[in-house]
Amino acid sequence: MKVARILGLTAALVVGASGMAAAQAPANLDTKKFNVVGTWNFLNINKVVEAPFWSEQLGKDSGGKLTGNIKSITELNLKGTEVLRLLKSGVYDVAHALPIYVDDGAAVFEASDLSGAAASITQQREILNAWMPEMQKIMRDKFGAQIVGTFAFPQQVFFCRDEIASLADLKGKKVRVQGVSQSDLVKALGGAAVTIPFGEVVPALEKGVVDCGITGTLPGYQAKWPEVVKTVVDVSLGYTAGFVAVNLNAWNKLSKPTQEFMTAEFKKLEEASWASVEKDTKEGIACNTGNGPCSVGPAAKLKLLVPSDADRAAVKKALNDTVLPEWAKRCGADCAAKWTEMVGKKYGLAAKAN
Repeated sequence: MKVARILGLTAALVVGASGMAAAQAPANLDTKKFNVVGTWNFLNINKVVEAPFWSEQLGKDSGGKLTGNIKSITELNLKGTEVLRLLKSGVYDVAHALPIYVDDGAAVFEASDLSGAAASITQQREILNAWMPEMQKIMRDKFGAQIVGTFAFPQQVFFCRDEIASLADLKGKKVRVQGVSQSDLVKALGGAAVTIPFGEVVPALEKGVVDCGITGTLPGYQAKWPEVVKTVVDVSLGYTAGFVAVNLNAWNKLSKPTQEFMTAEFKKLEEASWASVEKDTKEGIACNTGNGPCSVGPAAKLKLLVPSDADRAAVKKALNDTVLPEWAKRCGADCAAKWTEMVGKKYGLAAKAN
C-alpha cells in the first residue's frame, strides 16, 4: 500500500465524510486560526493524523472558519519539556504533548504511562481515561490548560546495537530511556538507564554512548535506528501515551457553539490517533525485520528476538517490584492509593512504596 493511499485512508478516519461534515458546520462559528505544536514530523502520527487534521480537515469541516497552523516539535527544534510552558504562555493555543513533558506535577502524569503497566493498546487507553481527572487538575491549576484528547505511540520495545538472546543480556548495558519509570524498569532488568532526547539517539547508538534504546516499533524505524542496531526485542514495555491540550485563555474566548464544534472535532482526532496505533505497532516490526510488508520504506533486516516466558516474567517482576513502588515514592502515599483504586485494581496492580 502506497504512502499516499495511507494518508487518504487515515484522513478519512479523522473526519468521516468530510463533505457532509462541512455542510453541517454551524453557521455561527467563530473565525479562528489555532497555533498548534505537534509531535515529530517524521513519525506517522504527525504525518498521517495530526498535520492533515489541522492543515486540511478542520478547515473543511468548519467551512473555512476554523483552521490550524501546526508546527512539529522537530521543526521548532524543541526537546519537549518546553512545550507546556509555551502553551501556558499562550504562544500556542493547542499542544500535542507527552506526560514526560510535564515538570510541575510530573509524578501524577507519569501514572498514566508507567513502563510495563499497559499490556495492550486498549489497556493503555483505559488507563489514560481512568486517570484523566487527576491529570486535568494539574493541567488546569499548573498550566492554565485543559486536556481535550489522548493518543499513544506504537508499542515500546528494546533496540540493541548487538545481537542479544534474552532480556538477561541487558545486564550491564547502557539503555536509552524516556521518562523515569522506563529508567526504573531498565535498572530492575540489570541495565544502566541513560536519558537522551529522541533526535539524538542514533549518533549515541552509533558511537556506543548507549548499547540499547527504547522506543516505539515504527518510530524506531522511521528515526533510522535500524542503521545502527542489530536486534529488536518484541517484548511490550507499554505505549508512550500522549494528550492534546488547549490553552484555557484561548478556549474561553471561543463562543459556546465553537467550543461544542471543536469538542466534536477533537473527538474525531482522538479516534483517528488511536486507530493508527495498532497498525503502526505491527507494521513497525515488519519494517524493522522484513517479516511482512512495510509501506513506509524499504524493510530493514534486524534480528527479531521473540521474548520467552522468562523474559515476560522479568518485565512483570520489574513492574511490580520496582516500577510501581518507586513511582509510589515519587507521587506519595495518597496519590499511590488513589491510583490503585482508580486504575490498578482493574488489572491486579497495586502501587505502594516499599
